[in-house]
Amino acid sequence: MELLAKVLLATIVVVAVIGIISYALQNVFTPAVTKVQAESLVLSDMQNANPGAAINITNATQSTFVGSWHIVVAVVANATSPCPSYSIVSFDYPKYGFVYRLENTYTSGCNIYEASNGNSYIISSYPVAITKSYLLNITSVTAFVGRYGFHNVTVTAQSYNSTTIGGTQYHAVWVVRYAAPKANHAVYVILAQSSGSALAAYNASS
Repeated sequence: MELLAKVLLATIVVVAVIGIISYALQNVFTPAVTKVQAESLVLSDMQNANPGAAINITNATQSTFVGSWHIVVAVVANATSPCPSYSIVSFDYPKYGFVYRLENTYTSGCNIYEASNGNSYIISSYPVAITKSYLLNITSVTAFVGRYGFHNVTVTAQSYNSTTIGGTQYHAVWVVRYAAPKANHAVYVILAQSSGSALAAYNASS
């Protein structure tokens, strides 16, 4: 009985020592990095790994891991093509270095994932607005892209709470613009932010 008690006591001591050592190592050997440094290092790594992509840090807070920062990054590849790819990733830096976690994919391969299964959604980002305008198969858009080539077309999108176009006032819309170096005009699509439906499409001088 006395031997069993000694074994149990020894086990408890060993577990406690391991816990103390683990906690100490996490605190001693986790590099001290400021928020600004962590953001800069993560941003630089993402830019190197994704040349040409539009990369922005959308949030940075203290991580649940001691000495680290939880950094959320928006990544838009082919940002001005008719089908940009838009995803959100996160880092716990320096705990896991530059290994990121995929949080969400909004658009990829000319698909809008938040609109799957017929779910309604609000268009809150320009990559989704651009992709949606292309997927609507609007005659003037498909003709423009077909004539000048998918990879030669530059597409941008701007949101408006209120704007007047051609004498008509619009509220809560995206205005998507298709242009090309050899084109003498641009194609515009007006989308409702709340549904993604096309309210108008027209040509104008580029």
